[in-house]
Amino acid sequence: MNLPSKTSLVALLAGAFALGASAPAAAESDSGVALKNTAIAGTVFSYAVALFKGGPVGGCLVYGAGGPGADWGVRGQYGEDDELRFGSIGAERRPCELTRAGGLSLDISPIASVGYWKADSGSAYSEHAFDIAYVPMLYWRVPAGSVRFDLGFGIGPMLLSESDIGNRQKGTNFQFSDQFEAGVGSADGHWRVAFAFRHVSNLDISSHNDAVDFKGVAVSWRP
Repeated sequence: MNLPSKTSLVALLAGAFALGASAPAAAESDSGVALKNTAIAGTVFSYAVALFKGGPVGGCLVYGAGGPGADWGVRGQYGEDDELRFGSIGAERRPCELTRAGGLSLDISPIASVGYWKADSGSAYSEHAFDIAYVPMLYWRVPAGSVRFDLGFGIGPMLLSESDIGNRQKGTNFQFSDQFEAGVGSADGHWRVAFAFRHVSNLDISSHNDAVDFKGVAVSWRP
């Protein structure tokens, strides 16, 4: 049996995520649509580069990078939109390098997190919710002395305890979490601080799909 080529796999991946980027979900602002599309396009492009260059995507996700120091670190994130706020705490795996291009390196670092959502009082639906998410983040990094600047992209599944929260009808408990980040961290990978954008929607698998676009900050630390 003939296996699909890398080109075919990348095309399938790009086509699947292009569906999400092609049309805005309900309740999205123009800036939210732009940042969501950046997250999706950046994720697709990063996976495409890694696959074309033979990067060990599967090995990195399953086995990690190895090496000195702790394999997992701690990550916190906070974000707000017009009526909702959320905070999360999670574990972020040591970056595993996939490839290099010029002066840039591309690595992948899965994040598993739990989050708490709070809506404005007097909202039509639930004022509180919890989420569990798993998002493999792909980071393009460039060194600058004792620090590294980076752009991060990722898409992963999420479970939300309430299908309707605040004034948003999310439609389903199963959601997708799309991430875009711009950060700076230590050259040894022990700490990182970033602007973090998180788009949460269900990719229109339900007739109700009021998107949430959180903008905030992410902080991570690994021993």
